[in-house]
Amino acid sequence: MLGFKRFKSLTSLALSVSLAVAGLSAVLPAGKSYAESASATTVAAVASVNVQSDIQAAIGYVNANGGVSSDWLALSFARAGQAVPADYSAKLAAGVEAEWAKASPDPTALARFALVANAIGLDARSIGGHDLIAKLASYSSFANVYADIFVLLALDSGNYELPAGTAWTRGDLVAAIVSGIDGSTVPDLYGMALSALGKYKDRPEVAAAADKAVAWLSTNLANDNSEAIAQTIIGLAAYGIDPADAKFAKNGSNLIQRLLAFKNTDGGFKHELSDTASDKAFATEQALRALAAYGLFGASHRSVYVNAASQWVATGAAVEGLNGPLAALSATQAVYAWDGLVEIADRNKLKLGYTEDPQYGKFLSAIGDAAGDQSVYWLFAVKRGGAYATVDTSLEKFRLQAGDELYLYLSGADSGLVKSVTAKAAAGGAIAVNVQYTYYDSSYKEVTGPAAGVQVAIGGQTATTDANGTATFKGLSAGELAYTVTGYRAGAAPLVLKYSGTVAVNAGQGSGDSFADAADISSWASGAVNEAYAAGWLQGVSTTELKFAPKQQLTRVQFAALMLRLLGETPASGAKQAFADVAPGAWYFDAVMTAKSKGLIGGVTATSFKPNDAISRQDLAVVLTRAFKLDGSGSKTSFSDQGQISGYALASVRAVYDKGLLKGTSGTAFDPKAKVTREMAAVIASNLLKQGLITK
Repeated sequence: MLGFKRFKSLTSLALSVSLAVAGLSAVLPAGKSYAESASATTVAAVASVNVQSDIQAAIGYVNANGGVSSDWLALSFARAGQAVPADYSAKLAAGVEAEWAKASPDPTALARFALVANAIGLDARSIGGHDLIAKLASYSSFANVYADIFVLLALDSGNYELPAGTAWTRGDLVAAIVSGIDGSTVPDLYGMALSALGKYKDRPEVAAAADKAVAWLSTNLANDNSEAIAQTIIGLAAYGIDPADAKFAKNGSNLIQRLLAFKNTDGGFKHELSDTASDKAFATEQALRALAAYGLFGASHRSVYVNAASQWVATGAAVEGLNGPLAALSATQAVYAWDGLVEIADRNKLKLGYTEDPQYGKFLSAIGDAAGDQSVYWLFAVKRGGAYATVDTSLEKFRLQAGDELYLYLSGADSGLVKSVTAKAAAGGAIAVNVQYTYYDSSYKEVTGPAAGVQVAIGGQTATTDANGTATFKGLSAGELAYTVTGYRAGAAPLVLKYSGTVAVNAGQGSGDSFADAADISSWASGAVNEAYAAGWLQGVSTTELKFAPKQQLTRVQFAALMLRLLGETPASGAKQAFADVAPGAWYFDAVMTAKSKGLIGGVTATSFKPNDAISRQDLAVVLTRAFKLDGSGSKTSFSDQGQISGYALASVRAVYDKGLLKGTSGTAFDPKAKVTREMAAVIASNLLKQGLITK
């Protein structure tokens, strides 16, 4: 199922989020750094620039001047979507062989070869029989920050795993790069550093260093040479910051426009503005790489150094909150679960909070602005091939497969994952949908049991499961029907993670209208009862057989829930308690609070609702006139027992009677104090439909 037992045993980790969180803010909190805010929005851009024609012009210039003759040009061509010459793979292998033959191969050159190999669809672990990644891992350290940058870029370009026993980690490289951002005036270094650090921007030390680099570039980057501007564009795009942001504009021109000022009529780029000739090896190559980076940023926010097509897999990803979905991507590209989460956060402008455990890795503590209170935990699950995969490791170590569905969700002590959803015939032609789920008990033992109180939506109907995990439906069509199970609860984490699938409904299962107590239904109500049940307005009263209990009195809370169904309203969660006898956590709390907020019902007193009291005919008339805006103030209709009708209800009684919604009980009597039964409620619902006041 998932590493839930291990997670819950880590009592030192306060990995939780407040129950008060109903959603995530799409706006960063006040006080966040520029690098964070710039990565979340592009509204400050001076102007976006369509660079496709400029890319093609630069490619034309290169082809007219000897073609692809360097590794970096090969990478730039590949990232610009241009085919690399077929013989380039052999040239790359020859370059690797020549470097390998040296007594001390240059790790920067090896990293460059790895980057280019990945860009043109090769595996850097096998170039001419040489494993570039293993060779880089054999070095105990690297001589300078430039080498650290290139090696980290090479590793992350294909998410290559370091061999066991490597003397350093990716974290060591990150730390070295961060320390290199020291305020010195080297724009190329800052641009390259941002390129390497983009994947790690959730780390506080990285964010602080990136802020420093971005602030320096926004203030000090001049138009001295095209290469510095190009490297800045590449770095900003890789980090997730729009290069066209106004922060980097000078004299009304954004960075892209500033770079294009170096372009010559032949399509190439020059080193300095005062130059006349284009420079293929440096200025044009780096300009082409920058323009390709800008294009990739606009299309997918993907770094120019990452070969998404050959190394990353397509997965669905979503974040589920306390009361519903918080964020989702229809498809994302990732290698590990952490990659998918980072992309969700980036696309939805959400900041991540997590704890790093030395043994188990990263554990989420917050997504967005959520705060923790140790009662609800962020966990993750992966649905693979229609079932949940076994998750026994952390987010950054769980490797995804193509087609996986990644979920980040809030879990409480009794929360779990849907194990099975089955359907079978029930009494009276109904079908019973049963939901079982897997969770951990107080001793951390994995158990499977009925999912009681969860919501099942199928065939346009929604029902809540009983203590056995069963929801009963009527009138479903035969065939393979899609369903969704949700476990949202007021004041608690969902019982189950939202789950969707299909289930077979056999012919004849969902049809029929025979109740076990059909003989108890009055003849004048029989048709209306069947109609109300099939429409889902009223449900059965037994989990073992199809019973309607027609003479059972309708309570005030049952009527509130019925009115919401008739009006097509969904009970809203999160309301404050208004009545002392309607407590949060009760199944009817949301329905009562929603009906009250819509002005349909009120309390018996200011602080009491009397939820289990039966509703009278005259009080029902009052609610109907409120809900459907009926007016009986001008009616002259009279009743033989009119003196028994309360003054506050007389106009409402006349209105519903004249409209044909509620008839008298005998002769000219209305019987206002009589209690409404379930079969009466069915007739009223049917009459509302006939009058066009509601729809099925």
